Amino acid sequence: MFLSVSVMIYAVGLFIAAASASFLMLAIFRVARFRRRPVTITQPLPAVTVLKPICGAEPRLYECLHSFCDLDYEPLQIIFGVGDPSDPAIAIVNRLIAEFPDRDLKLVIDSTIHGTNLKVGNLINMYPFARHDVIVVSDSDTEVARDCFAGLMAPLADPKTGAVTCLYKGAPAPGTPSALGALFVNDWFLASAVVDAGMRGVEYCFGPVTAVRRDALEAMGGFGMLAYHLADDFTMGRMIAAAGYKVELADYVPDIMVVETWSSLFSHELRWARTVRTVKPGEHFMSGIMEPLPLLMLLLLPFPHFGGWAALGLVMSLRIVLHYLVRHRFAITTPARPWLVPLREFICFGVWLASYRSTHVSWRERDFVIAPGGRLEPCDAMGSAVSSGVS
Repeated sequence: MFLSVSVMIYAVGLFIAAASASFLMLAIFRVARFRRRPVTITQPLPAVTVLKPICGAEPRLYECLHSFCDLDYEPLQIIFGVGDPSDPAIAIVNRLIAEFPDRDLKLVIDSTIHGTNLKVGNLINMYPFARHDVIVVSDSDTEVARDCFAGLMAPLADPKTGAVTCLYKGAPAPGTPSALGALFVNDWFLASAVVDAGMRGVEYCFGPVTAVRRDALEAMGGFGMLAYHLADDFTMGRMIAAAGYKVELADYVPDIMVVETWSSLFSHELRWARTVRTVKPGEHFMSGIMEPLPLLMLLLLPFPHFGGWAALGLVMSLRIVLHYLVRHRFAITTPARPWLVPLREFICFGVWLASYRSTHVSWRERDFVIAPGGRLEPCDAMGSAVSSGVS
């Protein structure tokens, strides 16, 4: 009896190890093939308005916003939006407006709330000032290269393309929590997104940089359709695709600033995991197999004579290979830290387990429940969702 149970445990561990190793080999293959293609411009590029929602003077905010003001692209309008007249980011925006007098820069200060997602409310407040028919929505923690917009805009020459979005990589601030946060962005999210895009294309968008045609945005119902969704970028891509437009993935991969403490690291990643669990439940469940180190140690370490340790070593070796390959392929300049990979895998697995405890999330010091469909509902004093009554 004991032997049969042991064999069963080992068989389950071996199956999980094989599934994880297969995924990692596919990720290594896809990442190795990811290359930035030369941009061929066959017609004039469109005039662009960039919408930059801002909340607070985040680390490196000036450098991130400066990279957009310094873009080698014309005509270009950049609108910065804040909701609080006392926001310290206003001083940074005014500094940039003074430094770039020839740029079409505008600051919109509007505290009007349009839904539970305050970032989307900020976009709604900025949108009436947009003068051009291609709108770029970009998070405030994103830093870009001067020449990135030509490649981003080229696919929009096809009138059937409604949006072009970018993957992103993490640039960590000093400290272990920030390094672990960036490691998740680069080795887990980015690698998985490359695999996903290579298998079936994209029908969703990412927050750091997305260009959308005005007609596609209005066909999906405008930013107001996103006002009660936490995953607003993801939902916008789905709605644009549902409106009959294509969503394309650009080759350019910008940096996002990753600044974490231990508490914020777990809070941010748990919010992300519970959001993904709501909008992509099947893929979220399968992600547990893609970060199985704690489970494999439990299932395989007791059976070294069966080759359990070899299977465990294979999975971790492939993960380390992917760690170095991602850094090379996406020009990540911070030093490699392979010794953090096992710790990072333990954290991923723990966050994955915790994501099933509830649908509660904390965002900008407010508590919410992620309702079916990814809707963001505020919590009452007892922690229950308070329905907005808006669909």
